[in-house]
Amino acid sequence: MNDPLAPESTDTILFTDLVGFTEYTDSCGDAAAVAVLDEQSTIARDALAGGRGRLVKEIGDGLMFWFQHPDDALRAAVSVLVAVDAAREHRGFPLGIRMGMHSGEVTARGDDFVGQTVNIASRVSDLAGPGELVVSEAVVGSVGPAHGRFEPVGPARVKGVAEPIWLHRLVPDRAG
Repeated sequence: MNDPLAPESTDTILFTDLVGFTEYTDSCGDAAAVAVLDEQSTIARDALAGGRGRLVKEIGDGLMFWFQHPDDALRAAVSVLVAVDAAREHRGFPLGIRMGMHSGEVTARGDDFVGQTVNIASRVSDLAGPGELVVSEAVVGSVGPAHGRFEPVGPARVKGVAEPIWLHRLVPDRAG
């Protein structure tokens, strides 16, 4: 079992990003933007209710999560996707969310995590579209089929990484 406070461990990092947040803030104002961030925080806390991961930090309109196991990360990510869909449909949540995930060695630095796994997860998030979760081959190779179907995206070059990263898009089972 990996200790999240150990200097190095193999874990899964998930990044989220609210698509169109800057434009939304520009057109609707800071108070409306803060309300969106508050709702996103509630959605994130609910996704982690099982205690199998941790919200590491808020980064502007994005979030960084840590998970010991990629299955737990995928479960939480699908929960966030479903909750954002529901919020958009029933409560007028104005923005979509995109996510990226990568598994590998991470290094704890206080309450934060750093390292190439974190860097890659962040870059993978940038490649997702609204309502999408894009994951690296390292995630796909470590999980079971219970989360949905993975569609190959193919290799992608990401800033600061010499070799292409093989990516997959999760088409989640949003019913469960």
